[in-house]
Amino acid sequence: MTFYIYIYIYLFIIFFNGFCSAGNFQCQNGDCIASELLCDGEANCKDQSDETQSECSKPQLVCSPYAFRCNYGACIDGDLTCNGIRNCIDNSDETLAACSGSLHNTTTSVECSINQFKCDNGQCIDSIRLCDGNVDCKDRSDETSSICGSLNCDPFLFRCYYGACIDGDLKCNGILNCADGSDEDIKLCSNTITTTTTTTIPFIPPTRNTTSAPSPWTPPQSNRCLVPPQPANGKRQLHKSQCQTQENCDVQQGVQLYSGAYLVYTCNSGYKISGSSDVFCGPEGKWLNIPFCSEIRCKSLASASTNAKCTYNGQWTICESPVLPGTVATLNCRNSYREDTLFLSRQRSEVTCNERGQWEPEPLQCIPVCGVVTPNAKPLIVHGNAVNISLFPWHATIYETKSPDGSKEFICGATIIKENFLITAAHCVFDETNNRVNDPKRYYIATGNIFRDYDYSGHDSRFVKKAKVKNIYVNCNYLGLEGNYAWDIALLEIDVPFVFSALLLPACLDQSFIESGQGVVAGFGRTALGSSSFILQSVTLPYVPLNQCKSAGNTVQSEKFITIDKFCAGYTNGTSVCDGDSGGGLVFQTGNLWFLRGIVSIGLGETLSGGIRSCNSHSYSLYTRISSHISWIQDITFKLETSKPIPSCRSSSSYTVA
Repeated sequence: MTFYIYIYIYLFIIFFNGFCSAGNFQCQNGDCIASELLCDGEANCKDQSDETQSECSKPQLVCSPYAFRCNYGACIDGDLTCNGIRNCIDNSDETLAACSGSLHNTTTSVECSINQFKCDNGQCIDSIRLCDGNVDCKDRSDETSSICGSLNCDPFLFRCYYGACIDGDLKCNGILNCADGSDEDIKLCSNTITTTTTTTIPFIPPTRNTTSAPSPWTPPQSNRCLVPPQPANGKRQLHKSQCQTQENCDVQQGVQLYSGAYLVYTCNSGYKISGSSDVFCGPEGKWLNIPFCSEIRCKSLASASTNAKCTYNGQWTICESPVLPGTVATLNCRNSYREDTLFLSRQRSEVTCNERGQWEPEPLQCIPVCGVVTPNAKPLIVHGNAVNISLFPWHATIYETKSPDGSKEFICGATIIKENFLITAAHCVFDETNNRVNDPKRYYIATGNIFRDYDYSGHDSRFVKKAKVKNIYVNCNYLGLEGNYAWDIALLEIDVPFVFSALLLPACLDQSFIESGQGVVAGFGRTALGSSSFILQSVTLPYVPLNQCKSAGNTVQSEKFITIDKFCAGYTNGTSVCDGDSGGGLVFQTGNLWFLRGIVSIGLGETLSGGIRSCNSHSYSLYTRISSHISWIQDITFKLETSKPIPSCRSSSSYTVA
């Protein structure tokens, strides 16, 4: 069935222009087109002036009940929506929620009843409140020309300019009953009211003419917003839909505007808006999220990894804080960092801050040198025994406190992989009784320490660095003992990033597991005498083939712990990692670099007594294989570094505790 669109257009012919005859519409460029082509969804004027909101939102243009009204006001056949063809010049006929594949087809779990209208934001309102002049949807989608434009109002009703129907007696009563204020249009009501300004149409409180001396009329105060001051370094105006000229217009500070009105904010040259430029007067008489204008600047490129020298107009300027457009920065990597060769083709060492507050071309990126030990470093002497901390610049120690002022007790080891990220075993930070990750505020980190205790007075402050744990990320598949300690890996994010040096560097991450070699692990685990070591120890352990590991595990009834992400290393002669070594990194040397291949997880033959785990130093130990989790590690760190949200365990493989 073909539906015809009836458009009733009242043409006001300006006789002195003499360009177009009656029955034709004059385009802004002077061309003439047939009046029936006006606001039909297709641009017939070369300058497209026949399909503009100013022309198509006029109250004289009424769409047939079977037509669809485009967002800017044009009328098209209702059967043409969601057909994959742009029939509205603004494409609003193809961006409806009902259109399959539409960018706006973001379905939500909220379903409205048959007697309700579903707002664009998913909110449900009673159908009788649709197009009644009052804004009921928080996003104002119940009072728009696209929804209300095709309505026909009964003769005793007044039709708002955007299509809503209100009681005819409410017209020109000094109260805004249309969401766009068109029932109080100055031209419409000029015979019954006077106004105090000509800058806005609907929202300036009018005064009534009576037989006696005129007195000010004061409408109710509950849902009115006072126009705020002009923003610093910018301007705010009333939106053009509420102005006589159909252009954004000025409105004085302190004028009272009703719910549904909105202001448009812009910023001066050299400034950018922070927040939404459109600010609505909410139903409670409050402006929603007023923005501000901030000076356009490029972020500082000077960092722990990068040296930056800046010039502005040929003069040296500070580079450690945001800089003005036109600033030129020259970059190079600091000690213990190198250029990221993966992106060298796009990155440059000399960049310029552009007018949008962005550096161009893309600035040089510096990444930490990883897996390097300082050769010929002078060891520290402790009671006559040489302990060379420079051999383990990536090793860190985790401490736990039960209260903010409580003592910090050593619990596990960890490995630095980035300035603000460390890797450890999940069981070090997991509460198996309640099946949840512990509060990160309970944990502290120390690096460069050869002595175990956190507050030991003998620490050398030149080498020992400390930090607080900010967040903990554990794989959602981790279930502790219940899951045989599979996925025993945790990522720790610290509050203040480390500054790398020769004695503080990350280990490289192993991405392709090699089933051979000897690795080294450092820690404060139990010594042969049975107590936790006060001084940092290290042990060299060989890789153990899987079949040999399973055979040993079967002997001590621990084969079930050899999960898909584990491998074996160690000896059965008493030389092993033990209690307190958990979470530490087992590193293997490839060429001149050391790669983190495994995380100390559990020992085969471990016993559990009184809730305390005890290792068997005559059995092999199991390590979580880093290469099995490399994608998870990279995904978490990338999302955090780019300020992207971390999904919950319901939809992702990461678990976060803020």
